[in-house]
Amino acid sequence: MAKTPVSLIAGFLGAGKTTLLNHILNGEHGRRIGVLVNDFGEINIDSQLISRVEGDTISLTNGCVCCSIRDDLVGAIEQLLELEPRPDMIVVETSGVSDPKAAAMAVVMSTRLAAVTQLDAIITVIDASELLELDEVNGKLAEDQIAVADITIINKADLVTDATIEQVAAFTKEIAPQSRIIKTFHAKVSLQLILGLSLHADPPALMDRNTGKVSEQGHGTHAHHEHTYSSYSWQHAKPLGFETVYLAFQSLPVSVFRCKGILHIREVPDKRVILQMTGKRVTLAKGEPWGATAPASQVVAIGARDSMDDEDLDDRFNACLDAPATLAANPMTEAVINILRRP
Repeated sequence: MAKTPVSLIAGFLGAGKTTLLNHILNGEHGRRIGVLVNDFGEINIDSQLISRVEGDTISLTNGCVCCSIRDDLVGAIEQLLELEPRPDMIVVETSGVSDPKAAAMAVVMSTRLAAVTQLDAIITVIDASELLELDEVNGKLAEDQIAVADITIINKADLVTDATIEQVAAFTKEIAPQSRIIKTFHAKVSLQLILGLSLHADPPALMDRNTGKVSEQGHGTHAHHEHTYSSYSWQHAKPLGFETVYLAFQSLPVSVFRCKGILHIREVPDKRVILQMTGKRVTLAKGEPWGATAPASQVVAIGARDSMDDEDLDDRFNACLDAPATLAANPMTEAVINILRRP
């Protein structure tokens, strides 16, 4: 039996990993793809943002299946391989604060997977508008994620100048000379460039430069970044006021690097509103109808360890629950809400 290829999608917080994953799942490739999602925080938002999630499984025209994972990557892969019919390939979306080398090592070094899987490619997604602005700690993690990449996707190229893109590309090439660079926006990449590449079983970036052998360092499913990052979670069933929510996220303290969530907005009661916040850039987009699911807001914030004030964040989000309506007094707010209401 041919080995099942396993590809890893990596990248710093907000780079566009889940957008790329949805692009893959909805692409015209004819493959049955098993997907594993490893998020950082008590609530796995990313697994809920993948197209048509039903519990831990999704079904698309390409016959894709999905599970969310926490610690046991090898066991999760084995579960997918037991499905009938068996996936043609597996894609793992790693957490934005993880080093993908750890996940790659779990696949390459596992005696349980050796006969049935092969590491296909490590794909690292970069936010072109944020990479060069990261501080020392976050920048070091982003560099580690780039260093092991077989393919580096410079995403959100539409948000920066050509000169900035060239700077990012040069920076990337210096860190990962072996990586193929693809420049794009909204993670729109030709799937032929990233799927089924069978590049190698033991990527050179995983080799110890002194021994020429695969390094055991970092072996596991998730690099231990708990000492560097922490997460905050908030959820509530009561609907939130749109304008107050937007202003609350725009005014979050700088200690919050990233926010994402699914919101129950009072002015858009019938469907989810998807929150994405990276740095000071806040995006609210229309999601799927709630259907049989009870509407509720779920938010995860990620920041430097011990730098986020949970009580302050609780106060900020709880204040959105009883916010007065301002729709009539703000035509711009009304215009945005009308967009979110559209089918």
